[in-house]
Amino acid sequence: MKRRSLAFRLTVILGGVWLALFLVLGGAIWHTTQRLILEAQADKARALATQLATISLDAVLLRDYGTLERYLGDLRGAVAYAEIRRADGQVLGRTGERIAGVELLRVPMRTAGEDIGEVLAQYDPNPARRAAWQLAGLMALTLAVFALLSFWALRRLLLRRLVAAVAALIAQTDPERPPVPVPPQAPAEVADLAAAIGGLRERIGQHLAEAEEAAHARNEALRRLCAEQRLAAVGQLAGEVAHELNTPLSNILGYAQSAMPGAAGEQREALETIEAQARRAGQIVRDMLTAARAPAPTLQLIDLTAICAGFVRLVTPLARKQAVEVVLDGAGLVQVRGDIARVEQILFNLVFNAVQAGAHTVWLAPAEDGAPGLLVEDDGPGLPDSVRARLFEPFVTTKPAGQGTGLGLAISQRLAREMGAGLVWLESARGTRFRLEFPPVSEDAPA
Repeated sequence: MKRRSLAFRLTVILGGVWLALFLVLGGAIWHTTQRLILEAQADKARALATQLATISLDAVLLRDYGTLERYLGDLRGAVAYAEIRRADGQVLGRTGERIAGVELLRVPMRTAGEDIGEVLAQYDPNPARRAAWQLAGLMALTLAVFALLSFWALRRLLLRRLVAAVAALIAQTDPERPPVPVPPQAPAEVADLAAAIGGLRERIGQHLAEAEEAAHARNEALRRLCAEQRLAAVGQLAGEVAHELNTPLSNILGYAQSAMPGAAGEQREALETIEAQARRAGQIVRDMLTAARAPAPTLQLIDLTAICAGFVRLVTPLARKQAVEVVLDGAGLVQVRGDIARVEQILFNLVFNAVQAGAHTVWLAPAEDGAPGLLVEDDGPGLPDSVRARLFEPFVTTKPAGQGTGLGLAISQRLAREMGAGLVWLESARGTRFRLEFPPVSEDAPA
């Protein structure tokens, strides 16, 4: 069922009331006008008959019928019918024709208290009716014009004062549209309702903002909880793997140490490298075994440039086999408070991620522009947009199935935060760029 607007209903109601009022007033005016004109005609005919009875009294007594006929001829046109009778009923004279259905007026002729006759008169109602129709038509036209003008004015007044205010109230209920001010000429009740709707709209907006903020916080908490649960599962698995790796690493370290006294030159250098890497792997295994207890890092003043130089010397032989060049940009002193083992592990993760992604050159650039840090940039294919928002979450990887776990960046971010630092991804025109950011070192920090 189609709902009608307030303007339409007001138009119908006002139009119906005005039409009924017009018909009632028109009928009353017509009836009153016709009655007044007919009464005026009757009074005129009665007055003429009374005058005729007065002046005809002597002519009746003298039987001067010629005078009577002259008197009656003078009334022709003034009344429709006139007649003079004696008391015995003899008609002494008449003029005009009687009209059926119209009252016959009787005026007696008396002398010395005795009736000697009477005068009969009848008026013609048709001229009165024509005059009544003309007057009623003129008044009806005037009334119709007045009704139309008053209806138009009242409808316009209601539309401006009421309907426009209601439309403004309807517009205020739409939260996506700016609030529409209520016209100043609106009724007080409409203005109060508009103020209430405005307050309700403001409170709803606040509730929506709070609900959106709460939903964002909940989603962020769920994301962090899932990440922590994944890391907890990884930690448990890493503990089991580390326990199994401890024995073979100890054997590798023992064999390298036993073979070192009899080695010389490049062979001795290779054994020293194996020993150093075995010790480092053993340290990583011990860290994995204590991952559930989250041991505090050993923070000290370290030189990022020196660490990067040692890292480049260490990985250059392995990188050459992959046709990759690891380049150190910068030779100045860049001091931060950190853990050497954690910094090296972060570098291993970032560099070998770049190598596996297809990079040919990796640049390490310790810098101190505003805050000390370390840039790691490669000329690989870069990161797709689909993983940038979840880059540091566990198990997020761009490598084919079976070739990566997606834990390197998550572990690197955790290691950085344990040192009070942070690992961020930056836009790069060459490939992929990460920055390991450290807080500034105070001047009174212990060495």
